[in-house]
Amino acid sequence: MIKAENVVEPKMVKEGEAAGRAIAAMIRQSSEASRLLSESEIHRRAADQHLLTSPAADPAEEVGNILKKVVEGSEDLHELASQDGSRHYYSSHFMTGAYARILLQKKGDQLRLIAETVRENCALYPRPVPLDIFTQPPFDLARQEVLEDLERMAAEEEYRDILPTTTSASRIFLYSTLHLEPEYASMLAEWLDVGQFNNP
Repeated sequence: MIKAENVVEPKMVKEGEAAGRAIAAMIRQSSEASRLLSESEIHRRAADQHLLTSPAADPAEEVGNILKKVVEGSEDLHELASQDGSRHYYSSHFMTGAYARILLQKKGDQLRLIAETVRENCALYPRPVPLDIFTQPPFDLARQEVLEDLERMAAEEEYRDILPTTTSASRIFLYSTLHLEPEYASMLAEWLDVGQFNNP
């Protein structure tokens, strides 16, 4: 009995290490392709690739334990939790935490994505955000879609702090009144869009 356990244990450890390397590679490949990898997708791929060849009492729990160890033991692998409680993973070798959070928010409420991006820029930098930034990666929204979202936001109390300002070059910037005064936001937008190019 003891001999059998000694034989099985190293095999299971080896299998766990191999599965861990495969899971880490999955996360890194997804990040390299500018995608987050969800925990459910990791479980599905682990089953499809037969990463656990030894019988486990609960394969999902076993994969979950391996995933946890891999993330804890790797400097570049990180976990993000979405509002619905689902977990997603990325590698900082291929994307920043800010980019990963945008990708995660993209999966949820688009209005919240726009509002949080504007609020974060206004609070941290502080600066308004050009509307057309949302038409570029990683957002990839259509301009008309963003304009329609702004109309919807104006009607919702939660987003009343998000306002537009238009520069003399007719470019729309968005700002949050929680972090920027309207006059200051307009001045910053004008500087970012026109002033800095006229005053090298």
